[in-house]
Amino acid sequence: MPRASFTRRVAHNPDELLEMVADVEKYPDFISLIAALRVTKRKGEAEYEAEAVIAYKMLRETFRSDIKVDRAARTIHVTKAQKGGAVKALENRWVFHALPDGTTLIEFFVDVSLALAPLNFLVREKMAKASDVIMGAFERRAAQVCAPVAAQDLDLAAEHERLGLG
Repeated sequence: MPRASFTRRVAHNPDELLEMVADVEKYPDFISLIAALRVTKRKGEAEYEAEAVIAYKMLRETFRSDIKVDRAARTIHVTKAQKGGAVKALENRWVFHALPDGTTLIEFFVDVSLALAPLNFLVREKMAKASDVIMGAFERRAAQVCAPVAAQDLDLAAEHERLGLG
């Protein structure tokens, strides 16, 4: 299955970033691959199902995902909904670690398998680049909607170790 995993330090408050990422219906405003996205079912204040329409060149696919937001743990967990559409399997995690200077270390992981083998092959070949492009879109959006935090010099290797990220 195509997968990507990375950490990225962002000069914004972790709680604001979590809220921005949890607001999935805004994704079409700043992620060009997402033609439409709507919440289809609320399962509670922090749990919902969403349907996304992904458009890339001549391809247009719809898929559904279940989203769980844990504000106390500063995590978002996304999986394939029961009727996932074009997605065969999906595991996506966001973790927002507060750093001592007020910035955030975002831990991101995605592992996806698409129902159509040709699309799965295409995504596997482009996964790292696509993840980087999408993370860049989130960072630009954060610069628009989140208050900036003055980043200080931090030993990021020590912070990774402190957070158990190796």
